[in-house]
Formats: sequence, C-alpha cells, structure tokens
Amino acid sequence: MATLEWEGKHAVAAWLERMRAGTLRPDPALSCGAADARDWIIQGDNLAALAALMPDLAGRVDMVLTDPPYNTGRRDWLYDDSASDPAVLHWLETVLGAEARTLSRQDRWLCLIYPRLIMLRRLLAEHGVIACCINDREYPRLRLLMEEVFGPENFLATFVWVNTGNMDNHSRIKTNHEYVVAFARDARRFVPGRVLAPQVGARSKLRRPVIRNTIVKNGPRNPVSDLVLPAGFPASFDTGDISPPAAGFWPRFTTPIIVRGGRLARPVTLRSGWSSRRQCAAFIAGGFRDIRDRRGLKTRFYLTPSGAVFMEKDRDAQASHILTVLEGMGTVQQAAAGLARQGVRFDYPKPVPLVRYLLSALCARPDALVLDAFGGSGTTAQAVMDLNATDGGSRRFIVMELDERIATTVTRTRLAHALARHGRPGGGLRFFRLASAS
Repeated sequence: MATLEWEGKHAVAAWLERMRAGTLRPDPALSCGAADARDWIIQGDNLAALAALMPDLAGRVDMVLTDPPYNTGRRDWLYDDSASDPAVLHWLETVLGAEARTLSRQDRWLCLIYPRLIMLRRLLAEHGVIACCINDREYPRLRLLMEEVFGPENFLATFVWVNTGNMDNHSRIKTNHEYVVAFARDARRFVPGRVLAPQVGARSKLRRPVIRNTIVKNGPRNPVSDLVLPAGFPASFDTGDISPPAAGFWPRFTTPIIVRGGRLARPVTLRSGWSSRRQCAAFIAGGFRDIRDRRGLKTRFYLTPSGAVFMEKDRDAQASHILTVLEGMGTVQQAAAGLARQGVRFDYPKPVPLVRYLLSALCARPDALVLDAFGGSGTTAQAVMDLNATDGGSRRFIVMELDERIATTVTRTRLAHALARHGRPGGGLRFFRLASAS
C-alpha cells in the first residue's frame, strides 16, 4: 500500500497517543430549546474535542461529513483556510517545537489532518462512513492519507461536485468542481441510502414502478446452455405462435413456441447464455409465483413475442441511483446569499442540497449520529435538521468550530434560525466550550 511521508508525521502520531482530552463545558447563554438537547455545537480545537467525546462515543458515530481547510493560502476570507492559522501554528509548535515554522504549507496541512482522521476513525461505528470535501490542490494527498488511515479496501467513491457558480473570474483555467472523498469504516458493512441523483429525469426508467430486463445473454461471460420452460410458463401476450429464429438471433429453439391464454401451451427448450438462470429455475420450481431476490424485491419471469425471457422486479417504494458526478445541487453563491438573508456572513459555504444528498446517499439510518469536525457555517447540521423534518427521522449532530467568532455569530446563529423554523417538539441546541485539560 502506498503511504505518504512528510516532516512531522511521526511526531504528531506519537503526540496523539499521549495527548490529554479537553473538557466540554455547556454555555447556557448560547444554548437554546430543550436543556437535554442531543444536537451540539462545540467551540474549540477539534482534536481535543474529539478526544473528549471518545469515552462515550467511540465506535458509535454513524457518519462523518466534514469540510476541512482546502489549504489554498487565502487569508482574506472570514476564516483562514490554510494551515497557517495562528491557532493551528500554536498547536503545531506545541507538538513539534520550533520545527513547526520551518515546515512547508503542505507538511503543516498534513500534520493538521492526519491525527484528526485517526481520531475520527476511532469514533466511527463499524458500519460508519466518512466523507471529506476537498479541492484538487489537496485531493491527491487526502486520498492517500485516508487510504492509510481507513485502508484502501474501504474506499467507497470520490464524488465530483460540479459547482456551477460564477465562472467570470480571471483565472487562466476556470475550476468549477470540487471533490468529496468517501471511505467506510468497514466497506462490507456499508449500506447505501435510497436516493435518486438530481440529474435522473422525470421519464427515466428508474422512476418506473418495475424493473425489466432480458435474461438472454450470450457471450464469453455467459456460456450457452439449455433452459427448459414448462407448459404454463407466463407470457407477456395472450395468444400467438413464435417460429424458430434465423441464425444469429437468441435465444435459439427448434420447435415453435405456442402461447394460449397468456401461458405456454407446451414445453420448449431455449438455448442461450443466461444472466439469471438460477433465479428463473427457482421461479419455475415455485409454480410461477413471485420469488424474492437478494435485495428482497419481488421477482417474476415471462416470455415476450420475440421468444426472449424477461425478468421483472417490483421496485422499492424509494428507488436508489447514486452517481459520483453531482450536478444541480446549488452553488456556494446561492448558499452564501441564503445565509445573508438570515443576517449571517460566511465565505463559500457548501449548499445544503449537496450535503443533504450526501447524507441520504451514504448514511441510510434515520437515527444516525452525524459528526462534522470542521463545522464552519453549520451546513452539515442544517442538512441533518432538514432531513429530519422531511422524513420524520431522529438524526442528531455534533459540529465543532475552532474560531469563537464563527461558532457564536455564524454557526450558532444559523442553527438557531433552523431550529425555530422547523419547530420540532422537544428540539434544542446545546453549545459547549472546550476547556483545556488541567
């Protein structure tokens, strides 16, 4: 397995094992709603905050969806998105000493992200998923870093979000996409949500109540064999005779197929490659009654006028079609304008529809615990609240924000607005400040 090496890697990993967790102290003045609310904002260093959660929540977080610094070096935003923020530099100096200020920007960024990924993995449940937003500058390093922490076998997907916002800038090459890298704690236990990508049109077959496909396949992956259809096998038409096909057409049969009253009048042997031969045999053995496939979908088989055999499945009440290219999910400009209408200013917030889709696609549990270690404006938390309002779920969130000004005037303000808008009985929001370990 390929791994990354950089200045400070082993020092931050060793420090992680001897660090002391901070203490979470509630701030009643900034909390609202129910006193025992399960939705939390934590203001303070997220590494110490993650350590503070460890005794109670290790192995219990269902989904981590976070937006770490992109390390572009921009410092003219409301926040510093590089690894040169004074608080980050102070932490690095605590761990590395004077060496911290000699590191390259990429080394500092890796020293920041690596131990936090390790802690997030410890908090994830066995079925849990982590999704990290990133740009193309740090994507290669983040991907390798996540492979090292979570294992390459647990990689799920890299989503490409097409951010179709304002492209009237003066860059030589206009970048209109970002990435979301998703890993499972254990890919064997990952259960995708039931969502349709926004670009699936209204007339798509994915929106039909049934799934229909021919099981007639011929090629090297489907060796040719005989399939005997007995008398009584269903047909999609009421009456007709089908003559043996010309050479080159499949399936092949040598005697006419006779259908009366929507059923085969006599047995017929079809020769072809087959995609679902065993399932068809089970359907025949069961007296032509619907069987269940591995996903529990009701399944049946029938003849068509061409002599082909089709398989038909009843689609789930809510279909699932998850695509890795994410389009039509809003822009940062739209998201920022929405916050401005609430009196909240934040540079480049993620659109709620994007985050809501990722939560729905990657975490099927309606009672999930969702964690965002780089909370920023609180988009992940609002997406959780919106999903609960939509489907009646009981998801909860924990978001962390280092900058006190952002945590109190942006994150908390935005989520208090969302709480009031949804007005769920018993709802609330608890605000915690992280106190250093004594």
